[in-house]
Amino acid sequence: MGLNIRLHTAPEKASHWQIDKRIFGKFFEMNGKDTYPGIIDDCIANGSFEIWFSKRKKDGTNLPWTMRTEIMYRDTPHTSGLAYPWEPVGDQEGAFEQLQGGVHGKPAWKSYQRMKLTDGVRRRGIVQRITLADERTLEYRLQFYARASGSFTRLHTALEDKAGVRLSESSVELTENWKRYDLLLTLDRASEFRYSDSPFGEYRLSLIADADGESTVDLDWVMLTSGDAVEGLFNPTTIELLKMYNVTSIRWGGNYANEYNWKDGIGPWLQRPVRDNQNWGGLEPNYFGTNEFLRFCQLIEAEPFLNVGFSYDLPPELAAEWVEYVNGDITTPMGRLRAEHGYPEPWGVKLWQVGNESYGDYQFGYTNSIDFSKRIQTYYTMMKKIDPSISIIMAGEDPSYVDYSEIPGQPPIWNKRMFEIAGPAYIDGLDIHQYTRGIRDEGLRKEWLASNAADPSFYNQVLVSYPTQYEANIQELKELAKGYGFEPLALEIGEWNLEPETDMNWPKAEFETMAHACYVSSMFNTFIRQGDSVKYAYQRDNTLYYRAYPVDMRPVNPGNDTSRFYAEPFLRTDTNWRRLEIETEGSSFTMPQTWVRIRPMEQVPHVDAAAVISDRNDEIILFLVNRDLSFAHTVHLEGECLTGEMKSSVLLQYGDSPFLRHTDWYVKSGYHIIESQLAVASDGRAEISMPAGSVARVSLKFINV
Repeated sequence: MGLNIRLHTAPEKASHWQIDKRIFGKFFEMNGKDTYPGIIDDCIANGSFEIWFSKRKKDGTNLPWTMRTEIMYRDTPHTSGLAYPWEPVGDQEGAFEQLQGGVHGKPAWKSYQRMKLTDGVRRRGIVQRITLADERTLEYRLQFYARASGSFTRLHTALEDKAGVRLSESSVELTENWKRYDLLLTLDRASEFRYSDSPFGEYRLSLIADADGESTVDLDWVMLTSGDAVEGLFNPTTIELLKMYNVTSIRWGGNYANEYNWKDGIGPWLQRPVRDNQNWGGLEPNYFGTNEFLRFCQLIEAEPFLNVGFSYDLPPELAAEWVEYVNGDITTPMGRLRAEHGYPEPWGVKLWQVGNESYGDYQFGYTNSIDFSKRIQTYYTMMKKIDPSISIIMAGEDPSYVDYSEIPGQPPIWNKRMFEIAGPAYIDGLDIHQYTRGIRDEGLRKEWLASNAADPSFYNQVLVSYPTQYEANIQELKELAKGYGFEPLALEIGEWNLEPETDMNWPKAEFETMAHACYVSSMFNTFIRQGDSVKYAYQRDNTLYYRAYPVDMRPVNPGNDTSRFYAEPFLRTDTNWRRLEIETEGSSFTMPQTWVRIRPMEQVPHVDAAAVISDRNDEIILFLVNRDLSFAHTVHLEGECLTGEMKSSVLLQYGDSPFLRHTDWYVKSGYHIIESQLAVASDGRAEISMPAGSVARVSLKFINV
């Protein structure tokens, strides 16, 4: 079993178009710890003591919906009068009260936390369990507002371990007026159990008041940041990881975009409102606004991509103002406002999107394809009037998402309606998302195994190999668009990843495995081969936004390394790359119908290959992935180009098993990356042995070409 590849360097085998390096982007949205402390280095949730917002039934257990919590704090109890997810220290009866007012939060109803001390209880406090990146720094900056009335009162602040042992502490004397305190807390040791024993890590922050007699203590706007935060603001590990793993562009959007008013995230933090995160639950403090995002992209040297929300609450006039705030010079009203906020130079953002998955009934602004296609024309016109140089991508629908079709039982018509009604005059590109999940129902998965005489490993192999079918979908979509004047259709794969649905006892191609890395490789191969159309792609992978998250506690994983060595050649400044057509012949399998999103497909290659060639025709890079999760395959290379003088290298990534989970935060475990030279025989033939579930990058640099 294997794959035969014949390489040619003839000019007609190279595409006239170049591969866009922005296919190596990452997506994120305002979704809990991805942003805080993943990007903005604040370790505290609900530091403004607002009423916690919760929406989704699956986040709670037996609590009424008003008491359900966001899933990342699912084991934190509620305490009457105490802002969630803070927890009490000492007696709780009548001790806490959330009051309106304070110094930070929503303009209409700012909140703050009150603690009551009596003659009988003169010491009372609150704690919040947190994760600290103490492998990086032991210094932490604590800021808060506080005041007290009544007897002489002190506030003791500390970083503690789970048992309450204080590792760093400081005390302040409170006055009757609100005052901002700024303290440095230095741990006396690092944790030995970081990220291993609790969803919240090893630590907790405690704020304990004691008084000489009766007293009320008020707290507001607590923040805890690492002492080494970049510019006092950004998570340095996230910056390091995004640069190290060659992320070229960041898309800010997602479900939250359709409820987000950009004006909430500008100006001084003290004046920004705290909003309910109505999509995901919890609160959005709006520390990470427009200017913070764009400065963050500067620091990681990635191109920003901004997603405008689509709903009647976020009209096109607001979208146009956002373009002017970002790109307008100081002679414009919004450009002048940006300058007042400390950023006199326009940011010059070229990539914009309107709407996000607007076909889905779970979205704010959800509508039908006709309404969307008509209304986006006004967004386009008003945004382009402000800055004609920007590209505006419109929210489309993945062709395989038949479960969201407007006509039950028929393929989605969303994109076709957009092409018909809006067309190239109002669409600079189309955004589609691809989450490959498989079969969600356990009973149907078992039926699938039986009807296909398959095992769970093969089920995962179908999901890992789905990008072959996805490429066919893209080709069909390009052909459809061509009939409406798109030559070619510019595609943004705005969110993509494999999130396999499996039984508990099955192997699973999840993020931590080489099986998942094979899916990542397959998607990049598709983007390369369809590079005339696929110009932008943003993987939904939270890993590099360095944070702890109880349902998503993963370190850098094999797929991140795969992304890194795919992107590496495209970041070079000495050449651009074009798709190289290659001749292939090898073993394949039949992909069965797998739920409604994966249709039957014949001749799906076990080993998937894509190649690029430099503008000077002096270098070829071949990307290979063995998607067979049970057997090794040998790749046989031949071609006249292999008979001349050249420098070569083979970068091979494989695991001890395709399904072995890598869980170490600091050392690669269970998978390997090795580099060697390609051994070419005198007749111009070479072989590469690829273990089950492996990825390879072959580089061929020709001398004197």
